[in-house]
Amino acid sequence: MPAKIISVSVPEYTVAHKPDYLKIGGKVDEVIAKHFRNGKYIYRALGLGDHPGKTLDELASIILTSGTDKYDPHRKAVCHEQFCVYDYDIQAGSFEIRDAKIVIEPTDRFPTLFGDTVYDFYEHTPLDRGYPVRIDLLVLYYPDKMELAQLINPVSPKVRPELEKYLYKFKDRANKKEALRGIIKILR
Repeated sequence: MPAKIISVSVPEYTVAHKPDYLKIGGKVDEVIAKHFRNGKYIYRALGLGDHPGKTLDELASIILTSGTDKYDPHRKAVCHEQFCVYDYDIQAGSFEIRDAKIVIEPTDRFPTLFGDTVYDFYEHTPLDRGYPVRIDLLVLYYPDKMELAQLINPVSPKVRPELEKYLYKFKDRANKKEALRGIIKILR
């Protein structure tokens, strides 16, 4: 089944000032729950700031063609030095839609999936990038086409378990786009 592409206009969402996590998150969560069925999902949040020279449509097109935003084999992922001991393809989270609503985990800071993700990208990315990142795309994957990454060498030092759960690899690395379930464009 081809990946579903959804757009949601969120012009009030900027990183020039602290975002309203609840308002922005609720708006995007509602669109996700409306357009995607009950079930489990793997999701990857992306900002154009991490993909200089690419437009939103160009990045979405690359993902639709290849299944991932990893278009430059020489480009290192954020925290590569920390995660390179794993056989991962992407850093991503997971969520579930149940009864046409996104299930909020007890560990989430806010009662909204997207709001919690916006918080992480506003508050935490300055630690590894030096600046906050606006999320412009959410990429959704089928969880049965993905699996958690493993240590390449069992004697290598592991990352903290709360980080390890975000490292995924494609089960069929030669056909990554088959894992793609949808793309949500977060319009400015």
